[in-house]
Amino acid sequence: MTAEAGHRLLAFLRELQAVKVADSTWEFGGPEWEAAVDVVPRRWLALAFEALDPVTGKRATYDIDTDLYDLSQDRQREFAEEIERDIIEFLDNLRKGAVLRGNDGAKFVLVFPLDGSYVRVVQGSFIGSASTYPDLAAALAGGDYVPLSRPHPQAWSGPACARRR
Repeated sequence: MTAEAGHRLLAFLRELQAVKVADSTWEFGGPEWEAAVDVVPRRWLALAFEALDPVTGKRATYDIDTDLYDLSQDRQREFAEEIERDIIEFLDNLRKGAVLRGNDGAKFVLVFPLDGSYVRVVQGSFIGSASTYPDLAAALAGGDYVPLSRPHPQAWSGPACARRR
């Protein structure tokens, strides 16, 4: 496998002015969200994202990672590149204000575009679930939404980042 998986993500994190907090971990966020990104080219790519409903205090999480696949093998190249693209697209949507937060009844919900569809993350009492929808209207059904704040260059020490240390 070439050393490409992870290098575009590293360049994008620098562009976002994310703060490098460890050898392979970058963090950044906004007033009601935080993200931690791990990049070890040829080994591991991961995003841990957590958003907070400022009214109810409820949280929703979303993770993307390469799991336990051996990214050093050529047969995993396409998979690693897909994960890298998804992480970059998600982070770019944060930058653009395209990640929405809202409530559907008592549940805290996130909605965002990803890979030509819309993802709806619903946080339950103990675990969250993510569903994919073909269009924004379907993903937004049943709730009221506002965009998450845009990124602010800063180090984070909140729950999403703390659980990774």
